[in-house]
Amino acid sequence: MSNTTVSGAASSFAGDVSVSDLADHVRTLTDRIDDLEADVAEKDEHISDLHADLEQKDTQIEELEERVADLANKVDDAKAHRTAITRKTQACDERIDELQAREFEKGVHLLAENVDEDRITVAGNRLERITKDDGKTYFRLPGEEDALGRGGAVAHSTADLLPIQRLARYDDEMLASVTNRKPDELAAKVWRERDDASRYSLWSTGSGEIRAYLDASDLAEWIRLKECGVSKKYSQELARRTMDAMCELSKNRLGKIKRQRSKDGLNYQETRLVLKADVELPGEVLKENTDADDSPTTDGGAGE
Repeated sequence: MSNTTVSGAASSFAGDVSVSDLADHVRTLTDRIDDLEADVAEKDEHISDLHADLEQKDTQIEELEERVADLANKVDDAKAHRTAITRKTQACDERIDELQAREFEKGVHLLAENVDEDRITVAGNRLERITKDDGKTYFRLPGEEDALGRGGAVAHSTADLLPIQRLARYDDEMLASVTNRKPDELAAKVWRERDDASRYSLWSTGSGEIRAYLDASDLAEWIRLKECGVSKKYSQELARRTMDAMCELSKNRLGKIKRQRSKDGLNYQETRLVLKADVELPGEVLKENTDADDSPTTDGGAGE
């Protein structure tokens, strides 16, 4: 291509794009480059901040790991300390049990609240629970008298109690395990009702020769409420058998009488279980029934 041709082409391009347009284009590109560099700088700063945060979190993680390790060491120390205390406590308990056993064999009486009966090993493996004049409960070897006379004379011991009184002291689970007959179990529960004046709904306070009494119909209804799935007819049979068991387990301190009763225009005989006023019960003090206002409602035919 000749010089004349090149010169002509340049002159043609120059004619299409002015120097001013090129300058504007260059400035635009320069501004764009400045903006991109600013964005890059901002991102670099953000990346630096993220690196700083990451380093801070790494430091915090290391501190937490050190704290966890320290806590783990403290837990191990606490477990070891607890094990040592448990062993020491067990050793102390064993020494106390041994000392109490030897004291029992010497004839002393110890307060029941301070004795774990199941842990004491004595000759015959049997302790007797007694109540003294001070109203407190003690343990002793059966029949042993306390030479120091603490608590006064023995008011009564477990061995003195009637079978029905002993059974009534058991909770329901234990009672079910020690009785072979349902009437015996019910008899103990019924006697427990008499002991608990706050729910004296089953028994009634008598008058004259009768201290307290219980009617077969009331007992049958009580059994239906307490025992699931018991029919009316079977509850009446259970009430009869329970009364028989109560007489037997009380060694005939309780007795049965027949009385006339009217209901729905019909007259019939009903069995009443009675505790007479002159009957002595182990552990109970006879007293005059003078506080009529504090007693449960009585039936006018209590002594019939």
